[in-house]
Amino acid sequence: MHDIWNPWHGCHKCSAGCEHCYMYALDAKRGIEDSDTVKRTNNFDYPLKKNRQKEYKIEPGERIRVNMTSDTFIEEADEWRDEMWDIIKQRPDVVFWLLTKRPERILGHLPSDWGNGYENVMLNITCENQMMFNQRWPIFKTVPAKHKGLCLAPLIGPVDIEPALNSGQMDEIVCGGENYDNPRVCHYDWVKHLADECRLHRTNFCFYETGTNFIYDNKQYFLPKKADQSFYAYMLNLNQVYYPLRFKLHMPDGSPIPVREKMYNQNHCAFCSNRIVCNGCSNCGNCGETKMVTMSELLEYEKIILPSLRA
Repeated sequence: MHDIWNPWHGCHKCSAGCEHCYMYALDAKRGIEDSDTVKRTNNFDYPLKKNRQKEYKIEPGERIRVNMTSDTFIEEADEWRDEMWDIIKQRPDVVFWLLTKRPERILGHLPSDWGNGYENVMLNITCENQMMFNQRWPIFKTVPAKHKGLCLAPLIGPVDIEPALNSGQMDEIVCGGENYDNPRVCHYDWVKHLADECRLHRTNFCFYETGTNFIYDNKQYFLPKKADQSFYAYMLNLNQVYYPLRFKLHMPDGSPIPVREKMYNQNHCAFCSNRIVCNGCSNCGNCGETKMVTMSELLEYEKIILPSLRA
């Protein structure tokens, strides 16, 4: 499966959540020194690329995270953004998950035919602490969109998102701790508060990873491996799916998208907290030999294994 499309790369730090940005840290490991220079990537048309069978590499029905190494509404990308919207329009069979720390720039940089939003686009803002939520949410609230969410990551402080949940605009809330470059702590109590708020409003909630430094029951845990972070986030049992997200997708020719049942790696995916927002497993072979199962089969497997793990 494919889940990231970066039409441009590079960003500028604009708030506390950017201080230990993973993009800068990963660029440094690769010897890239100009992370604050925004550049169009060679993968700009990735959603339109096809395989040897002339099928789209990104399959119908998948969710694609956009600009994970930049910001969708950053100033330097103004000259390319219309092309991005055009590509998104050409794939009405795919959900594009857009994230920004710059909600003040959204309204002025939507496509001319946006109206109340594209059916295959979910707009999200990052709110890493209460200050940023208080600044960004009132602006984001005024933006028309058919699908909206909040990404509380890296979660570096407690956040009360009641105003957003009360608005009735939220499709889902996702949150996670910080990684890379001397990561700050994430507290279980902060995450639990968010999960409780979402439960009261029956809004889907995904705590996808603890981050490297996680505090639970007044103890600090060091979890440098992402797989461990996702496992422990899952075991805390805070994730909730109250309803399936409904995107009115269709193939480019207007026909219904083919039904595709997600498949999962029984061992790797069973206790992964990110599972509820991912595209499933592509069975790439990196995990070695494994049993591929459907969601229903995976849930049956969990019923057998979970009691012993949580005992």
